[in-house]
Amino acid sequence: MEFKDIIFIVVALVLAMLLVYFLIWLLPVILVLVIAFVIYIFLKGEYWKSNWN
Repeated sequence: MEFKDIIFIVVALVLAMLLVYFLIWLLPVILVLVIAFVIYIFLKGEYWKSNWN
């Protein structure tokens, strides 16, 4: 295994770890936004109006 291959493996591992940390941070944000949007639509009453008309 050449030194260049080791550098590529290390860079790939670091990028994978950063991606996992970013997704772990991003997932709760997306989840909260979706829940807030659903609650907003539910409280606004658009859900019931669009289904019954």
